[in-house]
Amino acid sequence: MTAKKLDIELFSNDIKFQSVGKLSNEIVDFIISKKPEFNNILNSNTDVIFWEDRIKHISAHKDDFISDKAFFNCLEDIPSIIQTPDYISIHPKDNSILFIKDFSQHISVAIRVSFHGNLSIRTMYPLMDSQLSNYINKNRAWKFPTSIDKII
Repeated sequence: MTAKKLDIELFSNDIKFQSVGKLSNEIVDFIISKKPEFNNILNSNTDVIFWEDRIKHISAHKDDFISDKAFFNCLEDIPSIIQTPDYISIHPKDNSILFIKDFSQHISVAIRVSFHGNLSIRTMYPLMDSQLSNYINKNRAWKFPTSIDKII
């Protein structure tokens, strides 16, 4: 499935939220294999919602990106980052899942998972190499296998 682009212009038309897609069965199964407590919460039928108020919150991280253009490209690519992550990380305390994509920086999109299984974007920001390595070493982040990884 080809990821659509996040269209922040929609919010100027009194639209307060938009779906950025759904988690694939493969991603849901991967997360549950790492954290079985998500078994009765996550499913692939639930839309991931981007609320208008998240733009202001995410923009607070704009200066952490290598350029304004990189920030806006990553913001627009949030659906793709969620659908094709390079890494997936689970926060140990707050039911957040990080979808991490390697561009010129490691870009992390955090999704909040409610107890009822609702999914919403919390934030987006770049991770330093040391942060990602720390998550991996603490068994809080895992390389998400691509189709090529599965063949090899």
